[in-house]
Amino acid sequence: MVQIQRLSELMSNQKLLALALDLTRRAPRDVLAPLGVYGAVVARMVDKCRAELAGTPGSYHYNCPLDRAFFRFAGIEAEDLQRFVATGAGDEEIASWIGENSRVKDMDRIRSWSRRFRFNPIVLMLQIDDWMHNRRNRAKARPSTTG
Repeated sequence: MVQIQRLSELMSNQKLLALALDLTRRAPRDVLAPLGVYGAVVARMVDKCRAELAGTPGSYHYNCPLDRAFFRFAGIEAEDLQRFVATGAGDEEIASWIGENSRVKDMDRIRSWSRRFRFNPIVLMLQIDDWMHNRRNRAKARPSTTG
């Protein structure tokens, strides 16, 4: 039984590693990238969670203040979501898990919560930061042309 559990954990880890972005080399998805019924924050949060579990978060942090705004709204604990993500779940599975575990079921409230980020200045700041992060890393990846 223990060998089956270890094999299952190894397979989950392989799935997680295949899905995890290396945030030392690129930025997570945009703050406004949708995941499931949520039109903001959640996809980026999942990218950061996977990267943290895979050991490649770079300068990004799972459960940052923006992530905590989602957790407060949904009534979900960051550690509970992280445990589920660690199973190697894909985006659709995570969206379903959030839907099942969120205290908010009203689609109008969910849409309204997501819309509030569309014109939030913090989103623009994060987008600029991500752009700079990607640009810096592309420059590092190019071979040097100076002696």
